[in-house]
Amino acid sequence: MPKLLTSILKSVAIGVIISSVILLLVPDLRQGSGLPLTFFQSQDNDNKKLSYSQAVNVAGPAVVNVYSESIDSSNYYNRQTQARTNLGSGVIMSDKGYILTCLHVIENAVTTKNNRILIGLQDGRLAEAQIVGFDPVTDLAVLSIPPENLQVVPQKTANNNLVGDVVLAIGNPYNLGQTVSQGIISRISKNMLNPYFDYIQTDVVLNEGNSGGAIVDSEGNLVGIASANFTTRIRNRIENVEGVSFAIPYSLAKKVMDEIIDSGKVTRGALGFIGGEHITGNGGILVTSVTRGGPADISGLRVNDIIVSVDNLGTTNTRQALDYITNTTPGTVVSVEINRKGQVMTLEMTVTEL
Repeated sequence: MPKLLTSILKSVAIGVIISSVILLLVPDLRQGSGLPLTFFQSQDNDNKKLSYSQAVNVAGPAVVNVYSESIDSSNYYNRQTQARTNLGSGVIMSDKGYILTCLHVIENAVTTKNNRILIGLQDGRLAEAQIVGFDPVTDLAVLSIPPENLQVVPQKTANNNLVGDVVLAIGNPYNLGQTVSQGIISRISKNMLNPYFDYIQTDVVLNEGNSGGAIVDSEGNLVGIASANFTTRIRNRIENVEGVSFAIPYSLAKKVMDEIIDSGKVTRGALGFIGGEHITGNGGILVTSVTRGGPADISGLRVNDIIVSVDNLGTTNTRQALDYITNTTPGTVVSVEINRKGQVMTLEMTVTEL
């Protein structure tokens, strides 16, 4: 009997201790309100919501709607003129009122006399823009509007974008108003879709009206200017390929803009040949086409020649070598070392303006 009594007293003492601890940790029980239903739930869930609202808040006001209006009076039998409007987006790059967009967005205003370009700001203002200049190679155009209380898109000089980084497309698709879509960077270099530069490839959805808008990173910094979707021919019909879109890299877009503002155009060097990466042997640039009467043709360059170096700059990095030619001042003489069926020779070429 004493052993039984001792066991009961121990159990009661342990129960009292545990109850005291619970009452101390959960004050609601002292008020008779019972144990809250959320007691055993994680308290960190509210702090783990993934959101890019901060990036949109800092970059969104710098993305504008671009309306390019032109008067079409080309129909002789229709005496009434018709107004045509192209829809696109643009990015405010400077507090001086400079805006980057795509050339094809304002092309109808560039090619006709009776035209105007209207810019819709996100605060509701509407401003008429002037064309500063454009660059057909990159499909970029620079516009200007009065520099009054403008929000400039965040920009970083250092290019640290990587494949797999999250990016956001901000623009005005179908004139629905500013819209944001999300994706990742799929590819950065060596797509060779353009002989003069590499696009940034993403899987962001771009629709009509997104062209010229901003591609920004998860912090709102400008990554590139939205350009186009990838298209392919299917049964004699051109169709967009979903999940494959392209942007003009920020560093290139900024360089083009600055040159247009300074001189009204972009000057590029050229030698008059087209080539691609030679994937066998020691690499180099395999010449696939030579422009008749151009510097390369005059010097004796032929199709299937392999360019080994330009001014002693190796061509194992095809893009770097082509960029060197593009950035060389027209009129400069360069030495081009080639391999022709095993025979190495050097050709002198005078760079011309593209």
